[in-house]
Amino acid sequence: MIMLPMLHSVSRTMRIFSPTILQSTNYLHTSNCCKAMAKEVKKKEEKIETSSLRLAKVSKTSASRCSIMKSEDHRMINKVLGKDFLIDIVVGHILGRKIKVHKVALESNITIFKENLRVIKRHELPENLSPELKVGRFTIENDEIIKHNWNKLITELNLKEQEVIKEIFEKTDKNKDFGLKKNVIGYFLSQGFSEVRLATEVFQRARILLCAKRGYFSPEEDKTILDFVDKEGKKWTKLSILLGRTSGGVLYNRYNLLTASKDNKCGPFTVDEDKLIIREVFAVSQNILEEGNVVKEDWETIGKKLQRNSLSVHSHWKYVLEPMLKRYEAGTLNIDMRKGKIIEFYVSNIMNKIKL
Repeated sequence: MIMLPMLHSVSRTMRIFSPTILQSTNYLHTSNCCKAMAKEVKKKEEKIETSSLRLAKVSKTSASRCSIMKSEDHRMINKVLGKDFLIDIVVGHILGRKIKVHKVALESNITIFKENLRVIKRHELPENLSPELKVGRFTIENDEIIKHNWNKLITELNLKEQEVIKEIFEKTDKNKDFGLKKNVIGYFLSQGFSEVRLATEVFQRARILLCAKRGYFSPEEDKTILDFVDKEGKKWTKLSILLGRTSGGVLYNRYNLLTASKDNKCGPFTVDEDKLIIREVFAVSQNILEEGNVVKEDWETIGKKLQRNSLSVHSHWKYVLEPMLKRYEAGTLNIDMRKGKIIEFYVSNIMNKIKL
């Protein structure tokens, strides 16, 4: 089995990189970087302020809630629910509780059917949605609420989770009634959200959280990838549905790794390899940390010098070396980068430097 190249942790890389190596990039423009980051902080603050005002406005208008049974569609479905299918049992339980939902969400009880495990894009939704409805990215808090409500639902009904997941989330029936039943589950899973969400979006997010495979590829998955491409070609979206992976791009990268030359090295990058990558990248673009660009051909050249796959070299630069160099340039190499700490640092230090 071919394993994905392991990336050094940032902390490990920082320990083994000497100040001399980092100082070799003496043509970096620290002051410009600080100003750029300060502008970015200001933009984020303005965005947060705008979002807060929007949420405050929405909170005043979205306080209206009603019973989930206020929907005629739900009342009709409730009359024909049986006991033979797990989805009917789950939906019947939710409707029987007559949970309170946001009226504006109930009035926009649309259903989006997706075979893959990707988020619902804004362009897939109607243009005339109420501004009270939040669409797009889900927060970590949202995800935790969805998982909590799902576990609560399974516990209350004393059902076997995997059987329920297989029937409800892995089935891609486009029947209207089935779509409405999925929305009922979406309303339940969104209980506790601070914003108003479409039930169909919440249901799709739950599919991703409960069904998507992440992490290392198994030997069976590798074999499936190779066999699929050999028989059907490079249809990455179709393959992602087959394997339960969220992105066709991930499978594209995996296929390239599987079919790369066996002479290529794998595993953690050494300090000498990191030095070479930094020298080669800055030789291509001295302003790489600000606005430079390294094209595919350049990564392939660097990969050949290292006897490594060009994709793994690019990933190592993007997720390990580049962030570390930016932190060094900004003087934040030894700063706690956890949420809140870094913002506190930027506000108290960088803003003061620019004022001076």
